[in-house]
Amino acid sequence: MIVSPHRHATFGDIERLSMAVEATLLGAGQREPGQLIGLVAPNGPGFLAGFLALRRAGKAVLLLDPLAPRVDRQRAMQTLGVTEVLECPDAWPSGAADFSVTRTADLVISRTLPGIAVVKLTSGSTGVARGIAMPTDALLADEEALTATMGLRAGDRIWSAVPLSHSYGFTTLALSSMVRGLALVVPPDQEPFAALAAAGKLGATVFPTVPAYIQALLRLPTPPPWPESIRLVLSAGTLLPGAAAARFRQTYGFAVHTFYGSSESGGICYDREGGAAERGTVGTPINGVRVSLQAGDQCSADEGLVVVESQAVGAMYLPQLDPRVSPGRFETSDIGAWDGEELALRRRVDRVINVRGRKVDPTEVELVLSAHDGVEDVVVFGLPAPDGRDEVIRAVIACPSIRPESRDVVAWCRHRLAPHKVPRSLVFVDVIPRTARGKIDRSALLRLETTGDTHD
Repeated sequence: MIVSPHRHATFGDIERLSMAVEATLLGAGQREPGQLIGLVAPNGPGFLAGFLALRRAGKAVLLLDPLAPRVDRQRAMQTLGVTEVLECPDAWPSGAADFSVTRTADLVISRTLPGIAVVKLTSGSTGVARGIAMPTDALLADEEALTATMGLRAGDRIWSAVPLSHSYGFTTLALSSMVRGLALVVPPDQEPFAALAAAGKLGATVFPTVPAYIQALLRLPTPPPWPESIRLVLSAGTLLPGAAAARFRQTYGFAVHTFYGSSESGGICYDREGGAAERGTVGTPINGVRVSLQAGDQCSADEGLVVVESQAVGAMYLPQLDPRVSPGRFETSDIGAWDGEELALRRRVDRVINVRGRKVDPTEVELVLSAHDGVEDVVVFGLPAPDGRDEVIRAVIACPSIRPESRDVVAWCRHRLAPHKVPRSLVFVDVIPRTARGKIDRSALLRLETTGDTHD
């Protein structure tokens, strides 16, 4: 069942709608089985019905974010060789007439993927879209492992604010609903913090969210009451700062459970007991997942590149293969270390900045800047230098209340970092731009380029 404050849909309703969509839009038999077709729909019965219709018609489904700009979706489809998309702009469609299949790319033949159920989109650190092809068995293995590890129950009602098109939302929300019949609670179309009251009224018990939401909630002068019905709060998408996790516990009296995963492999680690973020870890491996650390040139003696082995790993990258992903094994870009039985993530190898022939770990710079008074959040990355042969370190710093002077921030860094690690470009904002999935919006960061203060 899917419920919201003013309407609901049973699984029977969704099944009948999916059959009508298949018969009306997908039943002509002219499209080749295994054809990759995009799906664009907001959270609600429309998404589930559209997905089920495509799968019943034998199609592989490219999950597209309805909140992303249309031009970005079209670029991703062009990259992956997708010519058609099933769209439903209404979360609560009244019938198959609210769906449409449109051609969106100047390609004659669409990509076909026999044996693949879903293609997830990921952009990594480069911003270039690529897909991860997921067989049905891998998706079901991930859902089963997460359900068991997180302790989801038959009567749970899951708050559904995380986009179902995102790997995090698709598995923990859409799949859990379709496979186990767990109810989804769709937020009303209103201010996100006011919607918490609706979560309580509708009996939501599990609250998947992202660190950006938790941090924004705690920034409010008076954080709203937390619904008594919610027994489990999940945070994923990016790392939850320990200070935010500790403040949430102090404010509401219970812990946030951190979930570490990837589009390529599904769930990797989970904080079963609560408090892992406060300890600087992401918990222990998910049931059935083997996590190992692979030594490398960029790793110290106690560190290693995080390697994941499980039945939930995707089959391959698209449009080009990459040896980092193969059935059953995924080599991440994260460098981690063991803290007892828990995994602590240190940094990403694909974020290294090259400055005058030296490699700079942006995580180190971010930690230094985060300790400065008034700095609430910060992102550090490299920009091409004017000569095109080097990089300049840029820091985008969120200071919603008191904004420090640039020279004071630079002086702070010079006392704590080697000279080549000190940011030369600073940009101050009220909040770090993030996508609907809670991830840092790299494109938005780059658009801030002309407003930065540069320092020698």
